[in-house]
Amino acid sequence: MATTHSPADISGRTPLPESLNETEGWYLLTIYRLSNRDDARVRTGELAAELEISPGSVTEMLAKLSAADFVRYEKYNGVETRARGTSIAESLAWRQCVVVAFFDRVLGYELDSRTAYRIGFSLPREAIGRLERQVGSPRPDACHRIRPDSGNCFVTACAE
Repeated sequence: MATTHSPADISGRTPLPESLNETEGWYLLTIYRLSNRDDARVRTGELAAELEISPGSVTEMLAKLSAADFVRYEKYNGVETRARGTSIAESLAWRQCVVVAFFDRVLGYELDSRTAYRIGFSLPREAIGRLERQVGSPRPDACHRIRPDSGNCFVTACAE
């Protein structure tokens, strides 16, 4: 079931399409994060390993994301996000960062990244905005907690 999102998602950042479901968003976000490592292209096997899903299931979802113009997928050459997919992935990442920071700072509770993603995906824009006001800038600690292997924030376009 797709979650309905406001036309102006999170302080003017890219709105999440109403047709995007939670699983598709998770794939898109994972592709975006993996593509920010060394190469813009992510191999199907690498994505399958990261998501802990069979390569066949990954290929099926990549065809769907490609048809929606979120990614560019070429069999045997991997996948990369298109401009639209990158913007959406950054909005999803920002939502996740806000949720992580809120739970860490305000509630003193450490969420795993998948749970933080699910909460961030499900909350309406207004709720994310309220959480964001509670924590100020979520970037310093949230990005480190979500992707400790990355030296920089992957939400560059949405931050600040």
